[in-house]
Amino acid sequence: MNKCSQEFLSLTDDCLRQFAQTESDELSSIITSDDLNSFQNSYTKCRVRDFPPVKTLTLFMRQVASDTKSCRHALIDEARDQVAKGNRVPSTHTDAYCKARQRLTEESINALLRTSGRTLDSASPDSWLWNQRRVLLTDGSTLLMPDTEQNQKKYPQSSSQKKGLDFPFSESLF
Repeated sequence: MNKCSQEFLSLTDDCLRQFAQTESDELSSIITSDDLNSFQNSYTKCRVRDFPPVKTLTLFMRQVASDTKSCRHALIDEARDQVAKGNRVPSTHTDAYCKARQRLTEESINALLRTSGRTLDSASPDSWLWNQRRVLLTDGSTLLMPDTEQNQKKYPQSSSQKKGLDFPFSESLF
């Protein structure tokens, strides 16, 4: 696959199709081809590999949405889809995919999420307002990540938390 190949150029269409982004109505086009192309283009030093950023993002979304959350199952599903399309069968070994996932940057994913959020907000009809006001809901989800120096610098502990407690919410999870 190279940057001019049909396979490379159709990655955004494949992503949109997989997540029912048909652009047939306002709400089904939350993420557009332009958004995904901008996401792909944000990786200027990206070599063309088996897992370019848009394909990696698509597989990652598929993995997160699955019941198993398994890298291997996401790749098996991808292989099944490629066989159904008559394309070559990709490898289901997870090494290259996991490395590609690590190359996705938080900034590029954040930019895509913000863009899709703005698109969703602008596409929402006024009839969805409650007393002519937008209502924002939160679910209180938490995220656990390794307690490394780099993570501590980027995501410092809450000022209300006692020093030295690595996982302030661990007791509330059980």
